Amino acid sequence: MSTVDTQVQSPIEGCDVVNGNQTATILQLAMAALRLTKAPGTDGNNNSSISGHQQRHRPQITLDEVAYHDCYDDCWIVLYDRVYDITNFLRLHPGGHDVLVENAGRDATIAFLNAGHSELALKSLKLYEIGELPPCECIYRCAGKLTLKNLPD
Repeated sequence: MSTVDTQVQSPIEGCDVVNGNQTATILQLAMAALRLTKAPGTDGNNNSSISGHQQRHRPQITLDEVAYHDCYDDCWIVLYDRVYDITNFLRLHPGGHDVLVENAGRDATIAFLNAGHSELALKSLKLYEIGELPPCECIYRCAGKLTLKNLPD
């Protein structure tokens, strides 16, 4: 009884070279596929698509922790379930620092929406982002809860 080793051409490193071509067994190809095929969110960049939005790994910061940062010298706010340290932005804000300090240490999403910010303002949020709320405290980015279209990334 003879055994037949099924081989196919493959550019996998470490494969045998037969007649000048690299070849790999089905087992080698399967092992290579397992190394190349990963479940969503396990690619090292921690990116996965959830509800059409790209998510990257962000530190989780609770609302209780945000509440400690509620003054002019230490100002954090929450917008769309993301946490921002805007202390250095207060003096730069076109609408003045008062409106920001008024919402310091809490979720300011409704105030932000009512102000009618520009696309540039939405994009500049990334400069101040320091984390996100844990899933149990999210309002805008969790399945089964309020969802807004076109949330800033």
